[in-house]
Amino acid sequence: MNASPFLIFPWQRPFLPALKDYLNQLTHGHPGSALLLVPHNRPWRYLVQLYASEGYTGLLPKVMTLSDTIASWRAFDSAAPLHTANTLDRVALLYQCVNALAQDDSSLASRFARMDMALFLPWGLRLAALLEEMYGQLVEATDLTHLENEVAAPAAALLGALGRISKAYETALLENNWTTPGLDIFALAHSDSPVPYLLEPQYDRPVVVAGFSLLTGGEDHLLKRLWQAGAQLCLHGDPALAERESGIHWACDEQAAWLRRWKAQALPAMQLDEKEKSHQPRFHFFAGYDCHSQLAALRRDLEPECKSDQVETNDADSSASTAVVLTDSSLLMPVLHHLPNKDVNISMGYPLDRSPLNRLLDALLRLQANRSDEGRYYWRQVLQCLRHPYVTMLRTQDSNGQPLLLRDALRPLEKHIREGTRFVDLAEVANSCRSQLPEPLSQLLEETLHVLVHAPSTASTTRGMADVLQNLCSFLLNRGGDLWKHFPLDAEAMYRLIRQAVPVLRENLLADTDFPLTTLHGMVREVLGQERVPFEAEPLTGLQVLGMLETRLLHFNRVFIVDATDDKLPGNPAQDPLLPDSLRQTLGLPDSRRRERAAAHSLYRLCAGADEVSFFWQEGISRSALFDGKKSRSRFVEQLLWQEEQRRGALLTPGEPPLETAACEVQAAASETKILTRGVELNTALTHLLRKPLSATRLDVYLQCPLRFAWQYLCDLRPPKEINEGDDPAAVGTCIHNTLKALYEPYLHKVIRPGDISAETVRARFLEQLEAADLRRLLPADSCLMLEEAAPMRLMHFLSGQPDNIMIMALEKEISATLRLAERDYAFVGTVDRVDRRDGLLHVLDYKTGTIKKHDGSLWTDLAYFTRADRLCAALTPATEADTEQLENLENLFDELRTRLPSLQLPCYLSMAGACGMAQLGDAALVELRDEGKEHPLFGGLVEEDLNAALGFCRTALTLTLLHMEYSPTFTARPDKHCQWCPYSGLCSL
Repeated sequence: MNASPFLIFPWQRPFLPALKDYLNQLTHGHPGSALLLVPHNRPWRYLVQLYASEGYTGLLPKVMTLSDTIASWRAFDSAAPLHTANTLDRVALLYQCVNALAQDDSSLASRFARMDMALFLPWGLRLAALLEEMYGQLVEATDLTHLENEVAAPAAALLGALGRISKAYETALLENNWTTPGLDIFALAHSDSPVPYLLEPQYDRPVVVAGFSLLTGGEDHLLKRLWQAGAQLCLHGDPALAERESGIHWACDEQAAWLRRWKAQALPAMQLDEKEKSHQPRFHFFAGYDCHSQLAALRRDLEPECKSDQVETNDADSSASTAVVLTDSSLLMPVLHHLPNKDVNISMGYPLDRSPLNRLLDALLRLQANRSDEGRYYWRQVLQCLRHPYVTMLRTQDSNGQPLLLRDALRPLEKHIREGTRFVDLAEVANSCRSQLPEPLSQLLEETLHVLVHAPSTASTTRGMADVLQNLCSFLLNRGGDLWKHFPLDAEAMYRLIRQAVPVLRENLLADTDFPLTTLHGMVREVLGQERVPFEAEPLTGLQVLGMLETRLLHFNRVFIVDATDDKLPGNPAQDPLLPDSLRQTLGLPDSRRRERAAAHSLYRLCAGADEVSFFWQEGISRSALFDGKKSRSRFVEQLLWQEEQRRGALLTPGEPPLETAACEVQAAASETKILTRGVELNTALTHLLRKPLSATRLDVYLQCPLRFAWQYLCDLRPPKEINEGDDPAAVGTCIHNTLKALYEPYLHKVIRPGDISAETVRARFLEQLEAADLRRLLPADSCLMLEEAAPMRLMHFLSGQPDNIMIMALEKEISATLRLAERDYAFVGTVDRVDRRDGLLHVLDYKTGTIKKHDGSLWTDLAYFTRADRLCAALTPATEADTEQLENLENLFDELRTRLPSLQLPCYLSMAGACGMAQLGDAALVELRDEGKEHPLFGGLVEEDLNAALGFCRTALTLTLLHMEYSPTFTARPDKHCQWCPYSGLCSL
């Protein structure tokens, strides 16, 4: 047969209905005799719908994708059946080839001779992909030398031996009777065998190649052979291609080059009227500030269509008149949540590694990767696995057939884990919980832990991991019951895992090779990352959600393109450490411009036949942490904007149609102070609390923030218990306190001088307390190391700065006393770190390993303030009620007190010591151990009358605080720096 002219179907009209009519004409009304070759399977569904809508009952055309065509052709051309090697098989063969060549190549040997599979895996994956692309482009691999300054050293070594590696790789594949899709094309292109009878055009069996726009070198060669054998070529593009006019749209340049390369003629498949020739869609543009602003605008534009009544037509392609096109598959779930009509047709592959199933698998891999040598598991990752929705919704039945939910067993298990240590012995914890559960639920918990934890811990090969994944899916399906009917995406993800990913892991050259966990998990993630969850894509009417590639050959009246940014449309080339984009032309491979040309044809073809096209994108968002770039609208959108401005003769103004922008209303954050009004319940709780012994800690909490005091002590709200993985100031403080007690105990009731305690003694006592507190296990390694070095040194600074000739009177002394304040009796308890006798007076010391809030030293000589406070305290007796003026004075005095005296701990200790009969009280001080061990005295050297007055003022400060606690009508928040670590800060934002 002679080569026929290309038929150019104008992209202003729907392609598939016109192609159906052409097939009917070509086969004289018997389309079943035709063979149709298309880029992908999607058009087949539409052709079936088109034939069904017109009542056709005969045979339909045989439709094959190009990949299926090549596979069939290679099977016909090969003397023996060939097995298509999977990804891991290819990497294994390349590993053998590189190691064999390294024996005679010093460059390869220096980089790969000692490299195990764990390190070779990422290079092997990239090398396999590069060779596959070269085969598909019919590019002969050659050694590329002197690239040490262009790529990393391992990449330079591989490229320097690329030609030799390719030959060895091909030989290894053929020896195993294996092939790859790229090698199929390469072998057919270099074969002289005729076109198979199945694919050869016949008079009564025409072959039509339709819908292609951009070909690889191998595809170009094979399609040309079919065309020369008599196949019909049908292109969907600019009608100017048929007239060979100079005004061909630039997105069709590849199709024009195709015609020139094959020296083919082109004829129009149909004529357009003047209205169709001048057709231009109505463009709308929307610039948002984030993803959700785009989707809100999309929902707004779709709602009128969803509310209107749609008239059914017999044209399947025109009935599917609206498409939401996604430039990135990660947008699928957010878009579905924002669509006003949830009954939509999805026709795109969703990456398996973005599915909930993959999140569970990733959690299982991370759990095993961080397992301790003793077989214990990191508690956060255990909880991440157990909290996964797939796990919590599993169920069983009791003897009466009543459902038992696994989450009822997981709650006590989680409580044990949260209250334990960082690394959990799951067997021990589970056994303690299972004894309290019904037998069926206990058995389900045991099965769950076996599938999620124990079975993966024994897998060391890809075959073992395949069994683990297979058993996991079987377990979820069996124990989930009918639940999976309500989650079709999750069920399909499990199906793809079982049918596609598991066989790849189970059947490969490396299936029985033991790997380190990191390597094994990397191989599993690579296999999972190649899988995509398909959708049924039914029905073909109504609103459709699809990717840009899925729009090929399809026609829609209304098109909404989401996230049309330049990094997505056409998209940035992936960073390839083996062969950067700048070196691709050196090998004769297409660079990033090919991606741009393919995206351009898909986009402009889609727009040419639409009545209305809307673009949505976000601007001003950082693209990456490495480069200081920002998201910007696609270069294709820029061109359409420029064309719209040319048509209007004026620049488009952002915010005005057709170029809309998102309106973002920024409101100031609420500045109202959180207040909890007192009621009967709070008053009752407070009365009950005040009858118990009080501590200085509780008074300090109230002084710092009355609202936190109410949450913590009156409402009895407790923050959830959780393992502390960072620094533990409380545990460190206890360790330091115990160290000082051990150092001073030999000198109790004795005079001690600086230098009496040696540095060796300090370090020895500290290490003893460090071991007793088990801080090496509780603290992070770096924190513990710094503590071991810094604590003895700072303790020595503290000891060297102590006064001369002091007598230690008490250490860690527990005291209790009843204080008569405002004609009421209050019981107090506390523990004094140290009591010294200095110059004949008793001094109370309290060690502080944290930050000390300094008080106003002039407070204790402010006679006017305490006179007003004493007068008010005397007026507020139990028998009286406070009036408005008294409440106002109480609030003012309390606010001034908490500002000038951040802590009541030392005043409380001095008042209790006096009530216990300790005579000759002097001063009290906070010791700042975190720095130089400096003492911060409370009174600062007051003597005689001033000292006695200050001791009385301590009782006044306590009285004022307790009266405010009893009489204040509200518990008001006091926002400050402490809010950053307050466990109740979230309540203040409600």
